[in-house]
Amino acid sequence: MCHSDLQGYEIEPVLRRLNNTAPGYDNLPAWLFSKCSVEISDIVAKLLSLSFTAGKVYTNWKLAVVTPVPKISKPITYSDFRPISVTPILSRVAERLIVRKCIFPAIPSDVIQDQFAFRPTGSTTCTLVYLLHHVCEMLETNNYVRRLSVDFSKAFDIVSHELLLRKIAHMDLQDNVYNWIVSFLIDRQQKCAINGSCSPFRHITRGIVQGSGVGPTFYIIYKNDLKVLSASNKLSKYADDINLLVPEHTDVCLLTSL
Repeated sequence: MCHSDLQGYEIEPVLRRLNNTAPGYDNLPAWLFSKCSVEISDIVAKLLSLSFTAGKVYTNWKLAVVTPVPKISKPITYSDFRPISVTPILSRVAERLIVRKCIFPAIPSDVIQDQFAFRPTGSTTCTLVYLLHHVCEMLETNNYVRRLSVDFSKAFDIVSHELLLRKIAHMDLQDNVYNWIVSFLIDRQQKCAINGSCSPFRHITRGIVQGSGVGPTFYIIYKNDLKVLSASNKLSKYADDINLLVPEHTDVCLLTSL
């Protein structure tokens, strides 16, 4: 069960095992938390507990520095870059805790059984095995299987906060956890940093934070009601990539299979 009263002994291993990741806008480095985990664990636990209990995210946790990461070796246009938001390390710690303790346990397993990204038991290998298994199974009673592959463009950047929160509201979450999520999404700001130069802060009104601890989980919740219309068809999701398998004999048209 999700709870907001954290103790130092729970937080210390989390801090000690932190990777050497980039600091956020507050410039607090990862080594500070990992090397001094014992000394600061009680303080960090208190800060996190206050945030979770109040259902509010500290203002500086909602400030992100966006670093454009090239998708290809020789980028030419803006679309050739992936915007990775670097948030404060403490924010990322809080996000991972609330995902592991509160959000993920509230997601019914059957709801995300066709999603193979952003979950403990998911991987690209699992996706391929799943697709191959069902193709072979369908070919036992069909002459062919049709496959429709979809890659959503800018999927993470165009997520509607209103629609996302509406879906999260239907989950079995404590009020303070839901309020924390609302607080996390509203009044967020980010600036872009390139070669030591930074743009002014701008408010974010849509999308989920790529590089955050909750962003991937938010996305699979946002897309979890994308289902097939017929039990004879199979759907697999890996982040924003979708594969739809439709056998020769199906009771719905391919164009209306989703």
